[in-house]
Amino acid sequence: MLRLTQINRAILALCASGLAAGVAAQPQPPAVQQNPGGQTLEKVEVTGSRIKRIDTETSSPVQVVTREQIERSGAFSVTEVLKRTPSANAGSFDENAVASFTPGAGGVSLRGLGVGATLVLINGRRVAPFGFASGGQTTFVDINQIPVDVVERIEILLDGASAIYGSDAIGGVINVILRKDFNGLQASGQFGRSTHGDANAKRGSLTYGKGSLASDGYNFFVNYSHIDQDPVKANQRELTQTSDFRRFGLVDRRSSYAYGGNLYAATGASGGAFIGPVNCTPIQEAGAAVNNRCYYAGTDHQDVIANSQRDAVTVAGTASLGRGFELFGDATFGRTKFKQESPSYGTNTYGPASTGTLAQNYIPLPVGHPQNPTAATAALRYRFADVQHETASTSDTQRGVLGVRNNDLYGWDVESGLLYSHSSTKINTTGLINDNVLLNEVLDPAGNARPTFIFGNPSANDPALIGRLYPTLRDKGTTSTIGLDVRGSREIYTLPAGPLSLAVGAEIRHEKYSSVPDALTASGALSVLGASSSEGGRTVTAGYAELSIPILKTLEASLAARYDHYSDFGSTTNPKVGLKWKALPGLAFRGTYATGFRAPAITELSQSPSRGFYSGIRDPRLCPDPVATPDNPNCDLSIEALSGSNPKLQPEKAKSLTAGLIFEPLDNVSIALDFYRIKRRNEINSIDPDYLLANESAYPGYVVRNPDGTIKSLNLVYTNLGSTYVWGYDLDIKGSANVGEIGKVSASLVYNRLPHYWVANVAGAPEVDYAGTYTQPKDRVGVSVSLDRGPWSTSLTFNYTGKYLRAFTPADLSCTYTGTANEGTLCTVGSYLTTDLFVGYKGFKNLELGLTIINLDNRQPPIDERQYTRATAFNPTYHSDLGRYFQLGAKYTFW
Repeated sequence: MLRLTQINRAILALCASGLAAGVAAQPQPPAVQQNPGGQTLEKVEVTGSRIKRIDTETSSPVQVVTREQIERSGAFSVTEVLKRTPSANAGSFDENAVASFTPGAGGVSLRGLGVGATLVLINGRRVAPFGFASGGQTTFVDINQIPVDVVERIEILLDGASAIYGSDAIGGVINVILRKDFNGLQASGQFGRSTHGDANAKRGSLTYGKGSLASDGYNFFVNYSHIDQDPVKANQRELTQTSDFRRFGLVDRRSSYAYGGNLYAATGASGGAFIGPVNCTPIQEAGAAVNNRCYYAGTDHQDVIANSQRDAVTVAGTASLGRGFELFGDATFGRTKFKQESPSYGTNTYGPASTGTLAQNYIPLPVGHPQNPTAATAALRYRFADVQHETASTSDTQRGVLGVRNNDLYGWDVESGLLYSHSSTKINTTGLINDNVLLNEVLDPAGNARPTFIFGNPSANDPALIGRLYPTLRDKGTTSTIGLDVRGSREIYTLPAGPLSLAVGAEIRHEKYSSVPDALTASGALSVLGASSSEGGRTVTAGYAELSIPILKTLEASLAARYDHYSDFGSTTNPKVGLKWKALPGLAFRGTYATGFRAPAITELSQSPSRGFYSGIRDPRLCPDPVATPDNPNCDLSIEALSGSNPKLQPEKAKSLTAGLIFEPLDNVSIALDFYRIKRRNEINSIDPDYLLANESAYPGYVVRNPDGTIKSLNLVYTNLGSTYVWGYDLDIKGSANVGEIGKVSASLVYNRLPHYWVANVAGAPEVDYAGTYTQPKDRVGVSVSLDRGPWSTSLTFNYTGKYLRAFTPADLSCTYTGTANEGTLCTVGSYLTTDLFVGYKGFKNLELGLTIINLDNRQPPIDERQYTRATAFNPTYHSDLGRYFQLGAKYTFW
């Protein structure tokens, strides 16, 4: 459990006061409603079951994020909302991830099992995945495409749901429920800015709705939303204001491979004695490696917040067709534009220690070259930054559902829907050089720079040559999902303890995936950038059934099974069993057991062999101590890796178990505690390069070395490796109460504890507990305390992420850093606690005002030594370097 010293005492005090006042359950989706006659109770469908029911608490644990919580959080995207969810762990990412395969996209990884094990639904139906795979391998749904303005609530199912929604729901399900039944015209706007005076963000939304299904026979709404986010450079924050990280006990990351360049004597792999700078202004620092040299700082060229714009139009409605039939549908059309600047590459990247394109880590300037003032060949350490290294993407999404339902068709509650979902992403990359042009047009046949090419002054060169040297690379990825489903449920028999209910359904969907890299990248013309293509499609047919069995008045069992057939792979049947026992009026116990099955993704089966590079890699054989030898090139490598599909892949399989209780000690007080265990085996993956190098002797042939012992490349083809066994629990306390003149007090606490994360990297290997290692914090907590009084509303929200080791494996304990970082050592990425404040006012007619302050105490992120080589020095999965951030919002209802 968490130590009390790890959490701000203010959290405990506020929670204690709120709970002592009699907290009640936080707002939930309406589970009990009256019909126009006021006599019957309406049954609703809860995520995790296809049987409608009055009691929304089932045998499966479900957490709900309400629209009110979303609005008070100040989140501009669904990604921002879910990143703060304690059950989201390692593997989650947003659009600001550095060196990402999926620019502009965001994915959530429940239980730390990866984005591919988390099923994302909208109104209970699927969404086409993003056009490019995460890490080049895993397909996932870009949750940034879902406009936050039309979200009514988000339901998070925290157990395996393969028997209900599909075999791939191993880690859990995120079901985004859209708004409905909106009447009137409403406009809203929001503006945000950090205390640094940057990171400006603007959001506008216009919503129009009309009609009542009960009185008019129809209802519909349409929404348009726009978001514009300004970028932030790493050097605009204190933590990364300079690439000289010696102040943290790290090394100086400023590079003498500068733009303009530095001249050295042409001896050795990286040059000999320093001669002087070229086309740049040197700095003078006593004792610094860059003294009297020009330098290049990656923090000056890394966007930690990218520039982005998102536009979306959403339409949804329902119309009565008579005889109990209703026609329903929703459609969303969205476009996201994204641009992120990253550091450029130096000649050392192309030298023999990395790609090997150049014969050495510099460019030789022969005698007579206008930038060589000496009487001998000089070595130019250079940064290829004539064209800025940027990644720009445009993603277009279209998703529509059209269906019909009837709540009483011969005693059945039936529904059928046709789904079309499409995603198209174009990525343009600039600032990377074409090796062939470098070797044949910038250099002469002897490997020396041609005297006609001037470094550090692109205007002095032929524009056409610059265009060939720095081509614009255009990649395109498209995906689509077309599906038809039909389902029905009814009470089929009355048992002494209650009605026996049945749900049955069938689905068919066709999935297509196409990822096409630029022709230059595919040909291998750029040694720093690998590429692979993937083209394929599959048809999935499925049938399922679910039973709700009241064994006793206080004991209910649920049984479910689903059969899935993949046209390109095979079939699987996955059962699920659930029990719920109401031991006392205010106490219930629940539990589930389920199996899961994930067929290899299209990218894993059809991807062409690809050549990529892993940067910031340390070779432990040739660099055992990076602190003692900071200039050792083997401490910071860019390593070529070959990966690709494998037709011999077998499916991933999983078993999940949950057990918990729901306790309501007072009216409107709810406490849920659930334990979970998920074991996934036959995992499809490539061996992690850091793990592989740390255990090289166990994997002969996976590491290819040159005759001198340096690393030439890695073989990382997809294969069924080992297993992951996750064990933990969730605590969910929530509620509110009216406290006289004080107003309505609400409080909630969501806590996820991950004490064990056992990993066997290959089949048969012993399981090693990775909990608490890199990106695997054991503790995540979210606490909220609110007070609503008259037109005023106030909320304080605390988000806590526990510390974790910088080590990728429990055995990697060689960290020797002793800098002045959080927790007193750079061997640990420190815990992180932020506080958000919301103040709202509804005292004006038709007008609502709100102020959200994110990171109220301007907390800096803990230093992540693994990230500083990428010029960020913090981990964006859990932390932010944005600082204190203010958001002002207004909402006006015209009618």
